[in-house]
Amino acid sequence: MSKHFIQIPGLLKPEETLRIESLLPSIEFVDGKATAGMAAREVKNNLQAAENNKALYQVQEIIDTALATSPLFNIAALPKKIYPPIVSKYSTGKYYGWHVDSPVMGDPAIRTDLAMTIFLSDPSTYEGGELILQTASGNVMFKPAKGDAVLYPCQYLHCVNEVRSGERTAVVTWVQSNIASPEQRQILFDLNQVHAVLHQKDMHSPECNLLLQTHSNLFRMWADV
Repeated sequence: MSKHFIQIPGLLKPEETLRIESLLPSIEFVDGKATAGMAAREVKNNLQAAENNKALYQVQEIIDTALATSPLFNIAALPKKIYPPIVSKYSTGKYYGWHVDSPVMGDPAIRTDLAMTIFLSDPSTYEGGELILQTASGNVMFKPAKGDAVLYPCQYLHCVNEVRSGERTAVVTWVQSNIASPEQRQILFDLNQVHAVLHQKDMHSPECNLLLQTHSNLFRMWADV
């Protein structure tokens, strides 16, 4: 599995998923093709929340808070801008074929460095519906627990398998990172992980301070501001 794919367990707390579930019946769902690019529109067969809906705004506020308070998301994504979250629904027979996300989205526009899927359905309640990423070393499949998220660079072809039974609900969003390069983001992520270990042992050690300094200097060198 590529190190560039980050699974975030429990991005949404149980009470947050319950709150979102209580809001979903108040959201109108429309054909997902409306927001797909020309090529993706041909392979997109799902439903997504209609815009300008009070319940949707409340769901987006919950997601925004979860992202802002998730250390793992912020360390991995180094976010500069985040696209307003979209709620998607796949009932039986729905799918999203192989596609690549648009490089620029929204108004004001953001560059889509990273994509994120936040799973809202218990995987035991639906068959199929896996998120699959195509890599040089083979396909990588995700079907995590409710409340978990998968963060991945947008350059990969990916799809959502057809749901064979049940219903799959998820939130998708995109991130413009302060660090455009996936390789550079990975280096900063790895350095952060090592620093966390050293910090636990001795937060004032020379090694800990040197690593923090190196992380900061590389971030400054590569930052897209």
